[in-house]
Amino acid sequence: MATLRRKKAEPFSVFQRDPGPWPPILLNWMATLAIIMVFGLVMLFSASYTTGYLRFGDSFHYIKSQLLCTVLGLGMMFLFSYFDHRFLRRMVKLGYVVCLILLVLVLFSSPINGCRRWISFGGLTLQASEVAKFEMILLTADIAARTPQVRFGEVPLRKWVHHSIVVELIRPILWLVPVLILLVLEPHMSGILLTTAIVGTILLLGGNGGIITWAGAATGIFLLETLLQHIDSIPYLQSRLDGWTQDLSQMTDQTLQSLYAIGSGGVTGLGLGNSIEKQLWLPESNNDFIFSVVCEELGLIGACLILLLFALLIIRGYWLALHARDKFGSLIIVGITTLFAFQVFANVAVVTNLFPVTGISLPFFSSGGSALIIQMAEMGLILSISRQNPVT
Repeated sequence: MATLRRKKAEPFSVFQRDPGPWPPILLNWMATLAIIMVFGLVMLFSASYTTGYLRFGDSFHYIKSQLLCTVLGLGMMFLFSYFDHRFLRRMVKLGYVVCLILLVLVLFSSPINGCRRWISFGGLTLQASEVAKFEMILLTADIAARTPQVRFGEVPLRKWVHHSIVVELIRPILWLVPVLILLVLEPHMSGILLTTAIVGTILLLGGNGGIITWAGAATGIFLLETLLQHIDSIPYLQSRLDGWTQDLSQMTDQTLQSLYAIGSGGVTGLGLGNSIEKQLWLPESNNDFIFSVVCEELGLIGACLILLLFALLIIRGYWLALHARDKFGSLIIVGITTLFAFQVFANVAVVTNLFPVTGISLPFFSSGGSALIIQMAEMGLILSISRQNPVT
C-alpha cells in the first residue's frame, strides 16, 4: 500500500525577490500581451467615439475611462508580479468569504437590462462575478494542489473510489455550489458557464482524471438538460434562446446587426474608424460586440490577426504553466489561461451566432473598468509565478 506524503513547503515571503534574467518565452508572452492591449485600446476608441458623443456628448467618454483603468491595471500587474503566489494559499478562504459577500450585495443593486451584476461605490462600479472567477481559480488550484495523488491499484478499490469521487470531485465542487446559486439569482449565465469551466479544467488537470472526467461531464449534461426543461421559468434566458436561430426575422437585433457588420467588412474591411454599424445600429458595439466592429473595419485579415495574437498568448500561457516550479502555481496559470481562452472563444462564437447571446466580453477590447483591472492583476500573477522558473 502506498504511503501518501506531502512535500515540505518552501519558505516564502509576501513579496519575492527579483530572480534575475527572465526566460525568453516570458518576454515573448509579455510582448504579445502588450500588442493585444494596444490593439484593444485602439479598437475600443474606434468603436465607442460615436456612441460616447451621441449618449454623453463626449467622444472620449469610454476611452478616457478605459485608459484610466489601464493605468490602474498596470499598477496592479506590477504589484502582483512581485507578489509571492504561495502567500495566497493563506488567503484563499478569506477571499472566498469576501467573494460570497460581494455576490450577495449584487442582489440588492438596481437591475440593468433585467440583470443585477454591478455594485456601485460612489462613482465606481465593481462586477462581482469577475472577483468570483479569480477567487475560484485560486481556491480550486489550492484544493487540487493539496490533494494527494492516488493511482488505481495503489490502495484498495474501495478507498480509491472514495478518494476519486469524494476527495477529488465532490469536496471541491461543494465550494462552487454557493457561488453558482448566487450567480443564478442575478442571473448571470455567462458567469455560471465560465466559472464552472475553469473549476472543471483545474480539477481535471490537477487530479488523476478518469472518473473525474466522466462524472463531471455527466453532471454537466444533467444540469444543462434540467435547465433547458425549465428555461421558460427564466424569461431572461428564454429570450436569449428564442433569438438564437438562423431565421433573420426571429433573430435578436444584436445578432442580426453583428452579422451585417461582419459581412460588410469582407476580407480587407472598411478601414479603421469607418464602421457603419457602430453608429448606434449595433447594440453594445463598445462592449460584448466589439469584435463585430473589428471585423467590419479591419476585415477578415484583421480579425484573424487578433485571434492569432490571442492564440499565441494562450499557448504561451499553457507553456508557462507546464514549467512552473510548483503545482499550485501551475494550476493558477492553467485556470487564468483557460478563463481567457473560454472568453475569447465564447465571445467570437456569440457575435457569429454560433452561441446564443450570453454577455461575455472580449478581454482587453471590451469596455469595463473592474474587469480590465482584475484581468491585469491576473496577468501580473502569471508573471510572478513564471519569473521563478529556470531560465530557458
